[in-house]
Amino acid sequence: MNTVQVLVSTYNGEEYICNQLNSILEQKDVSVKILVRDDGSTDSTPQILREYANTYENITYIRGKNCGVVASFFRLFELADPEADYYALADQDDVWDLDKLSIACSKLDQLDSKDEPSLYCCEAVLTDSEMNPIGTIDNDSKSKITPDFKNALIENIARGGSCVFNPTLMRSVQIAMPNGVYMHDWWLYLVASCFGTVIHDPEAHYKYRQHEGNVLGASTSFFNKFRRRLRQSKDNKGHIEKQILAFNRIYTVPDDKITSVNVILKHKTSTKYRLKGFFGKYVFRQNKLDNFIFKLLFLTNHL
Repeated sequence: MNTVQVLVSTYNGEEYICNQLNSILEQKDVSVKILVRDDGSTDSTPQILREYANTYENITYIRGKNCGVVASFFRLFELADPEADYYALADQDDVWDLDKLSIACSKLDQLDSKDEPSLYCCEAVLTDSEMNPIGTIDNDSKSKITPDFKNALIENIARGGSCVFNPTLMRSVQIAMPNGVYMHDWWLYLVASCFGTVIHDPEAHYKYRQHEGNVLGASTSFFNKFRRRLRQSKDNKGHIEKQILAFNRIYTVPDDKITSVNVILKHKTSTKYRLKGFFGKYVFRQNKLDNFIFKLLFLTNHL
């Protein structure tokens, strides 16, 4: 039976954290350890976590100062148990299917190489605050999801609550949080797709609660998704380039992938790389409309 250490970062999650922790504790056919770091909550979340840690010997609770969700997870990476067979990320307000971890472990166990970074991710059922299903997060995407470093450069398909990964990938991200990293789960996707294997499970194995307090939310309609995408582009202008600069600074990108990196880093000053971004197959997004929009952004130098 595989041992999975689940890493949880909380912040003012008193309303939903019990549901999430209970769904993790009830996972079937795996041995679960939970390491939870509270990121300076001002509500009753710390008290709830202390009670759980006092009740369950497989829960370790750390009270931290507020540093933000990304830095909080990088701190959890540093503190991860080196003896675990696999690691998983958990958001504070999701609810997992009881076989979520066993399915992930089974797929990761089937990989031939255990020495390269490997990452599993799956889809989620989108729900309202009362856990009533309202669709899927990517219900406008009719294309099969294809994990690839060329995709990871400009898009993240590995949402934190879906991620399960091996010790090799964990060791690869046990670093001080890089200046420029945008999201911790996206960073995992970048590393695994560049140096190892990413498994995308098209089936949904957990419920993603949509509510006003989400750190990162999801949109259900095409109009809302498009509006949200434009707002993110304006608010986070340059985050893709900054993240790849950090990645390229820390890791040695293989020769067969370096052109894709250069498309991101050199397109602003090079017509050649703008054209590669538009016409070539060096970067892509999973959704056809998204992919076309990003190609236009490359061509017009607005990425």
